[in-house]
Order: sequence, then structure tokens, then C-alpha cells
Amino acid sequence: MQTGQRLCWRVLVGKPGYRAGTSLGVAALLGFISLVWVCLLVFPHLQGRANLIDPVESRLLDLRYQIVGPRKAAPDIMFVAIDDATLDAGQTGPVGRARLARLIHHIADSEARVLVLDVLLADAGPVSERVTLAAALSRLPTVIAAAARFDDTGVANVIWPHEAFASQAEVGLVNLSTDAAGTPRYVPLFLDVSGQPLPSMPLLAAVTYTGAQARIDESALTLDQTRVPLDGGANMPLRALGPTGTVPTISARDLLDSPLPAELSGKLVVLGFSAAAMGDRFVTPFDDDTPGAEIIATAISQLVSGEALRHDGQTRTLDAIHAAILTVLCLALMLGLPLLKAISLSVLVIVVSFAAVTVVFAQGVWLSAALPLIAALPPLAVFAGFRLFVDRFEARKSVQSLAAMRRFQSPALARRIELDPDYLMSPETQKLVIFFVDLTGFTSLSQQLGQNGTRALLQRFHSLTAEAIEPRGGSVINFMGDGALAVFGLEPEKALGTDADAALAAAHALDQSLSRERPLSDSAPLTCRIGLHSGAAVLSRLGADSHQQVTVSGDTVNLASRLMEVAKSEQARIVATLRFVEQLSSERYLEDTRQTDVAIRGRSGDVAVVSWPIR
Repeated sequence: MQTGQRLCWRVLVGKPGYRAGTSLGVAALLGFISLVWVCLLVFPHLQGRANLIDPVESRLLDLRYQIVGPRKAAPDIMFVAIDDATLDAGQTGPVGRARLARLIHHIADSEARVLVLDVLLADAGPVSERVTLAAALSRLPTVIAAAARFDDTGVANVIWPHEAFASQAEVGLVNLSTDAAGTPRYVPLFLDVSGQPLPSMPLLAAVTYTGAQARIDESALTLDQTRVPLDGGANMPLRALGPTGTVPTISARDLLDSPLPAELSGKLVVLGFSAAAMGDRFVTPFDDDTPGAEIIATAISQLVSGEALRHDGQTRTLDAIHAAILTVLCLALMLGLPLLKAISLSVLVIVVSFAAVTVVFAQGVWLSAALPLIAALPPLAVFAGFRLFVDRFEARKSVQSLAAMRRFQSPALARRIELDPDYLMSPETQKLVIFFVDLTGFTSLSQQLGQNGTRALLQRFHSLTAEAIEPRGGSVINFMGDGALAVFGLEPEKALGTDADAALAAAHALDQSLSRERPLSDSAPLTCRIGLHSGAAVLSRLGADSHQQVTVSGDTVNLASRLMEVAKSEQARIVATLRFVEQLSSERYLEDTRQTDVAIRGRSGDVAVVSWPIR
């Protein structure tokens, strides 16, 4: 991985949150913007008005239905479906009311308690059939359908059943409230038609079946001991039960010839169309083509059983609190954690939030999943983008700082410090090859070259030294005017052969490079003296906390430095201790060398050295 990529990755996965000053400023600004955003979403939601989250909420609501799965209908509700088989057996439309009357007679003979007829009987039909159907309707408590249609101005036009039929039954509206996709979400228990509240068919059916008195306030419908929560405007949230057929269903074809008391006795029977292209059809979370009569049966089942879906002012308040907490929590994670960790935990929090909403939904409480999600995601995305921009900017600055630092440290040391900022906070003893070099005749040359020429000479000398040492795994610890101190062994994996092999190869390469340099047109080529020794040395940091440098010390270093004097006295280009030479893996550079024992200033006893004489 390249240095810049590595630094960016460390910023993303390992960089903590912003410093206090920065985080407070960003948090204040982002918090204010997020507050405005959340308020724009929450206020319409609290008031129950349509808003931009509704389509998202519908999809997430359907997803929760799929996760929770179907539910059973109330056992006392039965759907008798006028299906394709029934139509094949005989016409049941406006000219087939005698056959419809026959079905109702058989339902009454089956000892059903209440009939709900989800068929519009606006047309009177032939007199004989009208009388026959009216007589059938009078045999048991019956609720028949009316439908309100609203024009663009909101004025309602009600399609009423003919008086001959309405006089024999209760009349209730079959209107449902659907979302943009056509999925029924609410059952209006009352509709205001010309200033008069008209009851819905499900409400009249439930009251007729239970014999209870309905009491409605702003938040609930009460049928004896059964309390059904309502939303604003006496709207009952509809709790879908499952796909077509979830409400126990029998074909009207089975009732054409004889009653079915075993199936219908004591039941509330909803009679309506399920045949293709007949009656209303709706999309539900479980089915794309559900008969409207089965939706009516579902609503009645909900009223009778009390297993309602709660979605009211209190749940909207909880939605607002949920949205605010989720947004604040995600932003707090973004402020306090590295970017990737903050994003991962934020996603986890959002997933947990949706899971909690789903668990609550399974218990019959409809909390919004879209409001917290839409409230939290845009601020989270904006701040994540801002964090990414800032972190990448800081990463680029880090790369530039690292490049600047490498001008003061060898690449090997810079890499070690980059990977481990605490490197050498405690001194370390390590086996190293010590490499000393200095130019010969520098004093006289500097007098001839002057200030600018001397600086150019030193720059060239330092460049050639680094080019000879660093590619072979060495590290220049310090440039000292016309000399340099380097070590081999900090990165043994980069050495060619042993550290001693690499150091000796670097010494010869540097000697040859200098021999091609002529600082003045009439001057001799540059020459140098190099001292090589191997052994234990101490790597450490020296200096104050605000300014430190890496150094190497110990007897090994002292001995290597004294070899410069030996090289001068022995008229040698390179001088190495015998200990160093014994570590070489080949004899490639050992031709034309001589071995001697020499006295070292400041040390007792002689030291065996190998020297490469000046050519």
C-alpha cells in the first residue's frame, strides 16, 4: 500500500474524533441544521398531514407486514364470495337478484347472525325480483352498502341502495382510505356528507353483531369492553391480516342449492364479489389483487376482536422523539469515532431502530419507520461527506508532512516512525553494521570553491552517499558536514546478502561514484575514507520532547569512527575490522586488501583490520 493510501486508511479506521475545539464548532453547526431538518419533518407528522415521508413509510410498512407475517381473522367472521364459479352457475348482477335472494335465504337458513352485503343495490330491478330480494333481506339483521364519491372540490355524491332494500336493512358506507399505491390504510368510521356524519359499513356491522353501544371520542372507539384506537377524524388504521383467503371463505356456489349451517351458524357473514373484474380490487401488503369485500371483512374482524393497529397522536409523538434521538445518536458517533467505525455503528443503530419498530408493530403499534430514517440519514450523509473531505485533506497534509520529515530522517527511520510513533521512546540495543565516511581534502577544496561551491559539493556528496547506502538496505543516521554516519541492519529484509555484504557493496559504490566527480575542472577526482565495523549498538532518541533526533551510540560506533584515522594513516580508501570481514558471505571485494593489527586511539590493545588501499 502506498504511503498516501496507508495514511488515508489510518485516518478512516484509526483516527479518533475531532479535537475539542473543532468538534464543538462542527457539532453546533450540524446540530442546528439537523434540528431544522428534523423539525421540518416532525411538525407535519405530528399534525397528521400528508408529507414527503408517506410513500417511504408505506413501503416500510409493507416490509414490516411481510416480516411479521399473516394473522388470523376473528373466528366469528365468514366471507361468502361470489366468485367465478358462482357466476358460471347463474347471473347475480342487476338482472339476477332472484338468485342473490336465494343466496341470502340460504345464509339465513344457515342460522347466520348478521349479514353484511357488500353489493351496491342502487337499481330497483324488476318488481318481482325487487320484492323477492327485499323479503330475503328482512330475514336476518343486515347491513347493505352505500358508496360516497367525492369530486375535485370535495363535495360528496352518495350512491344509496334503492329504498325497497334500504328499508329492510342498515346502510353503511364502504369507503376506504388508500395511500398513493392504492393500498387501504384506514377505514373512516364516519364520513361527513353535506354536514351530516354517515357511518361506515364495518362500524354498523360490528355494532349489529355485538349488540354493543358504540362510543367514540378523539382517540378510540369503544364497543362494550373492546377499545379500538383511532387516528384523527375517526379514522381506524386498518391492520391487514394476510393474502386473499385469510378471512375464512366459502364460495357462494356452495350455497346456491342448500344452506350450510355447520359453517355459518352464529357467524357474521360478509357477502360480496371476488370474481375477476367484479367489485373493487385492492393492493395489500400480502396480495396485489384482494377483493374489496374481503377488506371490509378484515375491518369488521378488527372491530369485533379488538386486535387493532394503534396509530394516533401518542405514537406520532413517540415517532418525533425517536427521530430526534436517532439523529443525535448518529451525529454523536460521527463526532466521537473514526469515520468507518462511526458509519458502521450508525448503520447498526439504524438497523436496530427498524428492528425495534418492527417488534412493536407485531404487537399492534404502528410507529413510523420512515420518519427516524429520513430524519437521521441526510445529516449523517452530509457529515460523513464532510468528515471524509476533512480527513482526506488531513491525510494529504500528513503525506506532505511525512515527505518533509523524510528530508530530515532516512526513509527507513521515517517508515518505522510512521508505523510506530513510539519507536525508540526507550533505547534499543541491536546488532548493526556501522558505516562512517568523510571526504578527503575537503578543507582545501572548500577554500577554492567558496561558499556556494562548497554547498553544492556537500549536496552532491550527500546525494551520492544516500544513493549508495539506502537502496542496499542501509539508513543514513546523520550527515556531518563532509562526513556521514549510516547503519545497516534496521531493515535486514532489504539487504543484499548479509548486512556486512550490503555495507561493503555500498562502500565500493560510493567510492566509485566519487571518483567520477571533479568539483573543479583542473582538480583531482573526489576521494573519501570509509570505516566499517559490526557489533551491538544502542539506538535511541536524543533531545527535548518538542525536538528529537535518532542517534546510535556505543563502543561499536566509537571504534568505527576511529577507523577514519586508521584509513588516513594506512593510506586506505576503506578500512574494516576483521570482525566485520568475517561476516561477509563472499570474497568478491577482498582482492588487493591487506590485513594488519593497528592501535586505536583511546583503546587498549591492537585491533585487527582489513584495508583497501588508495588506487
